[in-house]
Amino acid sequence: MYYNSARIFVLSFLVSLFTSIIVCGAFFFILPISRTGSDIVVPDLLGSTVEQARVIVESRGLLVIIGGEEENEKFSANIICRQAPFPGSIVRNKSSITVFISKGSSQIVLPNYRNQSLAEATVNLSELDLKAGEVRPEESSEIEKDKIISTIPPAGTKVKKGDVITIILSRGVEIATVPNLIGRALTSAKRIIEENGFVTGNVSYEVSTEFDVGIVMSQYPSAGAKIKKGSKIDIVVATVLE
Repeated sequence: MYYNSARIFVLSFLVSLFTSIIVCGAFFFILPISRTGSDIVVPDLLGSTVEQARVIVESRGLLVIIGGEEENEKFSANIICRQAPFPGSIVRNKSSITVFISKGSSQIVLPNYRNQSLAEATVNLSELDLKAGEVRPEESSEIEKDKIISTIPPAGTKVKKGDVITIILSRGVEIATVPNLIGRALTSAKRIIEENGFVTGNVSYEVSTEFDVGIVMSQYPSAGAKIKKGSKIDIVVATVLE
């Protein structure tokens, strides 16, 4: 009787032990495998078009949702530039991947508007979402009057949409008539030169029997000449032998 009870106890113990081993094995090996079968690694969709992303995602049992558009310096327009969840994340089957589409860079390479009219450049800037700002007139012998010499910042610079561009506009070369200085006193001649937009150049002295001392006896350029404002006018003043 005692022998049978011991045998039954040992047999029950072995059955329990075997059952525990099976349960533990199922917990540690079988369940993770079955669970892994429903877990999916999120693919990297950055740089893809929406159509390409749909093919990639749907082949893995996932869905694509477009989250919107945003400016991006790295990816060109109509390309996926961001996604959630991140690539490499683990998600369940039939999960959704939200993607964001690039509108392109907000930076623009400023075109060269040299020799364009102000009106033309203003329209072109507006089409690029830029604004024409201060207009600074500047004298130029190379660029026709009322045409653009340059911009600030200069052409070729990267700017952002909405930036204000300063325009340097040619006022051409201002031409004026050289006044007659002969017969004028030196101080009076200098005043007339400045009033007409010129600069007194070289002042030399020569002996003269025709003109009184301190009177302008000749000039260069001569009276009536058309020259650029700001040019120098040289004068010769009468003097006497010492």
